Amino acid sequence: MPDTFLTQLARPRPDPGGGAAAAYAARVAVALLLKVAHLEAPRSRPGPGSPEVWEEILKEAERLAHRFRQLQDEDVEAYRGFARARAAGSGLLQAVRAATRCPLNIMNCALATLELAGRAGALCQPHLLSDLLVAVELLGGALQGAYHIASANLPWFEAVSERRNTAATLVRARDLGEAALWTVRLDLMARPGPSGGTP
Repeated sequence: MPDTFLTQLARPRPDPGGGAAAAYAARVAVALLLKVAHLEAPRSRPGPGSPEVWEEILKEAERLAHRFRQLQDEDVEAYRGFARARAAGSGLLQAVRAATRCPLNIMNCALATLELAGRAGALCQPHLLSDLLVAVELLGGALQGAYHIASANLPWFEAVSERRNTAATLVRARDLGEAALWTVRLDLMARPGPSGGTP
C-alpha cells in the first residue's frame, strides 16, 4: 500500500509541501534512532550503556518522533492559514509569522535529535553505526530544507527590522544545526566499525 503522506506530497497542489516533507524526513531519521535503541536496550550492561541510559534515549526519541509528527501537520495548517490571509487581505503578518515559526521549530528539533543520535552512537554496537549515520544525514537534510522553507517567507515581512531579526534567528539555528551535524557525523565515523575499521 502506498504511503499516504508521500501520495499527498506528490499531488499537484501546494500542501503538503517542503516544510512538511522536512518534518517527515526527520521522522524517518528518528525511526532509525528508535530501531537502534530498541536493539540495544535489552542487551546493554551496567555502565555508560546501561539499560537505564537506553531507556532515556528511547523516551526522548519517542518524544521527538511525536513532535515531528505534530510539526508535519502544523506546517500544512500554517500554509493554509497564510493562503487564507492572502486571499482575505488581512492577518497576513500573523500568518507569515506562523508559517516561519513552524520550520524554525523543525530545525530546532532536528538539532536536538542530532545530539541524541550522537549520544546513541557513542554507546551502540559498531554494526549499528551505519544506520545512525543514515539518520544523521536525513536530519541534516531536514534541517537545511526547513531553513529554505522558512527563509522563503522573509520577503513577506514588511518591517525591515523584523525581517532582519527573523533572518538572523534562522541563520543561527541553521549554523548550530550544521555544526552539530558535522560533529556527530565525524564522531560516528571515527568509531571503529564491526571489522575494526571505520564505518
